[in-house]
Amino acid sequence: MIFSQRYKELISFGDGESKDEICGDIDFTVKQKIVGALENFREPVKYHPNRYDDYEETTDALEIAANKLNSIVGYPVANTAAADFMSYGGESVALDSMFTPFLFDLIELQYEALSESEKEPFRVAVNVVFRDNDIPWIIADGVMVKIDAKQFEQDLKRKALDLLHELTDSAPVFQSAYDELIKAVEFLEKDNYAEAITNAGKSYESVMKIICGADRGNADALTQKLISDNHISLPAAMNANGFREKVLMSLPFIRNNSAAHGAGMNSEDLTSPLANLAVNFAAALDTYLIEEYGEEN
Repeated sequence: MIFSQRYKELISFGDGESKDEICGDIDFTVKQKIVGALENFREPVKYHPNRYDDYEETTDALEIAANKLNSIVGYPVANTAAADFMSYGGESVALDSMFTPFLFDLIELQYEALSESEKEPFRVAVNVVFRDNDIPWIIADGVMVKIDAKQFEQDLKRKALDLLHELTDSAPVFQSAYDELIKAVEFLEKDNYAEAITNAGKSYESVMKIICGADRGNADALTQKLISDNHISLPAAMNANGFREKVLMSLPFIRNNSAAHGAGMNSEDLTSPLANLAVNFAAALDTYLIEEYGEEN
């Protein structure tokens, strides 16, 4: 399911100007830079139009993505042929002018069309454009994920996702923690605060289970194991149990005392700031434990 399908309830495709309540304001000059990154990854792809002969034709990853997007939407929204009529800067006028949700669709579909060796450089290049222009989005595993507009929170969540993404290549056991943190961020953006808190807690517990080598256990048991098995290093003057109760149990406290964990509180009582705090806690705690894990290994 592409971006505009996942967030269709926040996107209006009216007879007049299309509007969205998800992407935010991205001006034309920034779209030019995004399209420039896409153009730089027009990886050639050969295919056989006819399965019964050896004749080959060549296309590229961007063209494949545009054609697939047009097919999914049902009408032409991505016109790579307009690249023949170059705007200043060399990007395609049609792609630069795309409705932002469709441009995000195109990013996801081009990632999908690229070879495995090109996916990661593509992801980095696109995310650099977003970061350098203070656009609160990243592409993670081929999926567009919104980060908060505040720069500190944006960097916090991005760092955690990047660290987990890198770990999934060398230690696939971290995949679930990575997926759960992505879901937490996505549910937060959709104003589904209970699911955002739930997945934030799941991601944190997944990281603890991996570090502790445990198949099961709740946050209370896992944080105790982190301390007793010396998986984290604390200054001699810092009380380990105090650190566990006040710091490591901060996110579990929110989760266990909200509708996200069946405590009986009406989900309507959950607020955006509280859910955002939970996701930020997950990002910070995941990052802390991963860095400790790296020191230990």
